[in-house]
Amino acid sequence: IRDRFTFTTSCAAAPAPYLENFDLGFPVCWTQATTDDANWTLDANGTPSSSTGPSDDLTGGGNYMYIETSSGSSGYTYEMHTQAIDLSSLSSPELRFYSHMYGSSMGTLNVDASTDNGVTWTNIWTLSGDQGNQWNEATIDLSTYTSQISLRIQGVTGTSFTSDMAIDLIRIGKAPVLGCTDPNASNYD
Repeated sequence: IRDRFTFTTSCAAAPAPYLENFDLGFPVCWTQATTDDANWTLDANGTPSSSTGPSDDLTGGGNYMYIETSSGSSGYTYEMHTQAIDLSSLSSPELRFYSHMYGSSMGTLNVDASTDNGVTWTNIWTLSGDQGNQWNEATIDLSTYTSQISLRIQGVTGTSFTSDMAIDLIRIGKAPVLGCTDPNASNYD
């Protein structure tokens, strides 16, 4: 008779530059929080509610992560965490991502960083309210971080079902050099 054991191993830190667009599904090394109210959901075809949420991902035909608020529960928190990302190869790191926050009762989207594997978190970006029916890019300077960081992406629902929010195309790379005019230059290769 063989004994069966189930175990998990932690993922190693991902090197920067780092890119996640969710087109291959929910990242293996990411986690959904267990202390929040509900999980982020992988989607590709628009949220089931009208007048809220995206109808497609940023580039068309791919996936994104979103929170579904049809239950109408106000103030619910949804959290997902990245694996650790090693910034040591970047001289001036920055985070870029796209959010979709369309709906008359839109809540709040927070991005927090941790340098101690999620023991403590520092808020590095927050946005609340209806931002229109489009994807909007956010850029966050990470130059105060020099080694490994983890990110916590937290959505907090608004007051009704019209607060479906989404996130897509998360990139960590070298910040562009001011004055660079090369249209083919990419900091996320």
